[in-house]
Amino acid sequence: MDWMLYHYSVSPYAEKARLMLGHKQLAWGSIEVPVIPPRPGLQNVLGAFRRIPVLQRGADFFCDTRLLPHVLDSLHPQRPLLPPHAKALSTLIAQWAEPRVFLMMGPVRFESRDDLQALEEIGLPPGDFLRDRAPFMAPAVDTRRSASVRASARDHVLSYLAVLESLLAGGQPYLCGAEPCAADFSAVHTLWWLRRRPRRDALLDRFPVLGAWADRMAAIGHGRPQPCSPQQGLQAARDAAADAAWQPDWPAVDDARLGREVSLQPDDYGRDPVHGTLSAVSDRHVTLTREAPDVGWVRLHFPIVGYEVVLAEAA
Repeated sequence: MDWMLYHYSVSPYAEKARLMLGHKQLAWGSIEVPVIPPRPGLQNVLGAFRRIPVLQRGADFFCDTRLLPHVLDSLHPQRPLLPPHAKALSTLIAQWAEPRVFLMMGPVRFESRDDLQALEEIGLPPGDFLRDRAPFMAPAVDTRRSASVRASARDHVLSYLAVLESLLAGGQPYLCGAEPCAADFSAVHTLWWLRRRPRRDALLDRFPVLGAWADRMAAIGHGRPQPCSPQQGLQAARDAAADAAWQPDWPAVDDARLGREVSLQPDDYGRDPVHGTLSAVSDRHVTLTREAPDVGWVRLHFPIVGYEVVLAEAA
């Protein structure tokens, strides 16, 4: 199986990835991981890096959903996610929605501990979730502190939803025209989160056109997922050790840090670093190569925007 996705059911970003795989009508290995680290198997590859989802193809691991439209189009050009007319808007929506709007969604989504009931339904005590997330995502997920920022967060979310609805005002079914593109997938997972129980109907009912669009996006489905274990994912990486690395068509950058040991971490939240050799840099992405315990050499791919890369001796 070419593709494997490490994810969990209640993750909005994982839903974005699942829908993109569905749009491409792909078969993929579904590796469900715990909401709260540790995540056995995956941590062998990623070290302390904790963000989900992660998409795997052989020994290549794509560690941010903003990379996935380009990655999937490069290997499966049918039903493109980034047709020429949609590239600019898709990039702008992705940079607004991820993570800026996502962080504003937190205080709107989590108004009280009752809003964490979905976690109990998957066997995760809400208190455990809050203790894990609050140190780096408060006040977005801390219901005791989120009231102080809820009004401004709601204003931001309303503005965002109004912009999305305005893009559909001409009657087109998707944000960039007749077919879904990366812009749609970068936006829909935020609505998917608001539409989950307990739904934020008082807010959502103001945007009926957007609601119909979200229904169309949900109807895309998830393709052909097949349950897999973390051990199967690691074995796929071992088996692909000699395969050629994924190569984007973005312009390469002559970076003085190439070939040197670096530390990489997100520049906003969940700033747990991953270490490796900087093996590729373009104007859109960076690649770290590292030797994963019990796996071998793997390649981790990240967008260049949203991450800090520093030499290991300076970390």
